[in-house]
Amino acid sequence: MSVKRLLFLLVGLCVLAIAATGHPYEAWAFAAVIGALLAKPSYCLNSNVAGFLSTSNAQPTDLVGEWQEGILVRNGKGYNTGSTLFGLMSRLKTEPVDDMFFNWWERDPVTVTFYSIANATSGATTIGWYNVLNGASGPNSIWQLLDVNAIILNSRTKEYVQVTAQPTSDTVTVNRGLFGTTPTAILQNDIWTFVTLGKDEGTGPVRAAYQQPSSYVNYIQTFNSSVFLTNAYKMGFLRTNIEGPLRDLRAYALEVIANRIEFGYFLGQPAALTGTNGFIYLTGGLQAGVDAAGLTQNALNGNGVAGVALSAVKTWLMTFMVNGSDTKLGFCGPQAYTAFNDYANTAAGGFRIMNQETVFGMNITNIMTPLGELSLAMHPLFRNAAAYQGYMMVVDLQLIVQKVAEPLFLEAGIQVPGTDAYQEQFRGKYGLKQKFPAAFGYAYNLQSIIAG
Repeated sequence: MSVKRLLFLLVGLCVLAIAATGHPYEAWAFAAVIGALLAKPSYCLNSNVAGFLSTSNAQPTDLVGEWQEGILVRNGKGYNTGSTLFGLMSRLKTEPVDDMFFNWWERDPVTVTFYSIANATSGATTIGWYNVLNGASGPNSIWQLLDVNAIILNSRTKEYVQVTAQPTSDTVTVNRGLFGTTPTAILQNDIWTFVTLGKDEGTGPVRAAYQQPSSYVNYIQTFNSSVFLTNAYKMGFLRTNIEGPLRDLRAYALEVIANRIEFGYFLGQPAALTGTNGFIYLTGGLQAGVDAAGLTQNALNGNGVAGVALSAVKTWLMTFMVNGSDTKLGFCGPQAYTAFNDYANTAAGGFRIMNQETVFGMNITNIMTPLGELSLAMHPLFRNAAAYQGYMMVVDLQLIVQKVAEPLFLEAGIQVPGTDAYQEQFRGKYGLKQKFPAAFGYAYNLQSIIAG
């Protein structure tokens, strides 16, 4: 007889013995426990199988895990990933074009401000005037705008002078110390104001004077970004996108081209470079428009960590806030944004925060300055570009127009025939028209505004 059978026999005798004592339920419980232990040795508490199955000793490929569909873009904020101005332009003004370069004309209001070309004594009877600083001639000569009996006021000395002879050059014959004012030595770049033009009785009409407009040119730039992947990869599925890799690559390519357009609108230089098949046209951005107009006073150096004096900030604001629209929009890097926001929070010097709002997915902080309302928006590209975290571009949205030769579109299936791959591209042809650059300004290295 085997050991197992002998054990079952002994258990049976024990069950009968317990039952004979008048405890049948205890007998059945004893039989169930002993039977389970003897029938299935693998379930025994003293099993030979060591440990428990866990994530540390299971097959690593057997666990499904959890994967989020889609990729979180770090600089994604609002409704864009950096192309804030491009997005605004698409919602505001656009114009078609007829060629890869476009021209327009601009004329300033009738000139009433003149500048002394050079120093002159208190007894000098001729004065030289130009309509720009530092003795440089602008698009119009001042003498053509003057006539006999024109009354001109020196803003520094408060002296009135009268033009006494028909001007034929920028050196004009005058009568000094009019209306009881005192003839005073004249300094280069003294500011003079055209007050009025007197008319002698019985004389004929004054000669006609017309201020010539200035012409400007910019170019249409071709922007593109490409998607290229093998067919073997294209047919697969991604954890990030169940629709496959093509959709992920399209989203990335669209972000690339939008950001390139954006930086072109801010920092691009207008040019027509010589290429292999023709010209490489580059559109000029807003900063280039300010610089090309010679508006050095519209650019503010924030002096980095040392900070810039409040007086310098006010002088800078004066150059563009008084031109164009009453409200300006400043696109800022984080350092420039913090500098203005912190100073406005002090409610000193005429600066204070009015309110905050969300427009087209942008968080806008409206700041009241001594010269009007300035709206600030943090710009993702200036945040990501290390050199532009202290940068601020102040834009007059009413004075910029997006020129569109070819709207942004997706061109599919452009791979070389026979290639075991798939390629497509986003492409668009855009340019920027910036009217009256004097209404724009920019700051760099701006980190703090200090009293003074």
